[in-house]
Amino acid sequence: NVHLHKTNRTAIEEAIMTASSSTMNRVEKPKPSVAARRGGAISVPEPMDVLSGRGGAVNSHEGNKRYRELVNLMKAEYLSDTTRKNQKTQIAANIVRTIRNSKLPGRFLKQDPETNMWYEIGDKAAFRKTGQALRENSADFLRSREKKVAASHETGLAVSLASYHYCFPPQQTYMKPQLSNLSGIDAVHAH
Repeated sequence: NVHLHKTNRTAIEEAIMTASSSTMNRVEKPKPSVAARRGGAISVPEPMDVLSGRGGAVNSHEGNKRYRELVNLMKAEYLSDTTRKNQKTQIAANIVRTIRNSKLPGRFLKQDPETNMWYEIGDKAAFRKTGQALRENSADFLRSREKKVAASHETGLAVSLASYHYCFPPQQTYMKPQLSNLSGIDAVHAH
């Protein structure tokens, strides 16, 4: 199983959600840099590639496990009432870039059913796929989070904001992750 060490999660969140006060009030749509089918046909995906599709083989692929963990790490911020549409697009794009630019990089691939070869889906499709993954089971996620918050208040325990809602001051802009800060994502290991 691939997982991110708990101590590295905050660093990863910060890398994905780098805020910049120099461009407050301005959230730009992310620009795709990887084209669909870049690199041609691929017969065997690499371990950290993110595979599109359904089923056990795709779900159990190491790259998909890492991808789901990053998506789950950022889901609370994405689903927050205070996160604007362009900020949500940036969150999705930054997850894609984090996967692509880590020390153990991954591509976003889809299998051609006729040839059984894999092809890069490109940034546009990867951004859409990630946005959908962030929205997946959102009602259940929000209900579960509300129950955890309510239970912690009943028992008198303080709820860590970092665990349930990663907050940024109003009007800050989400920017591309600083790749020098991404060492935490590479603290991935197999069990």
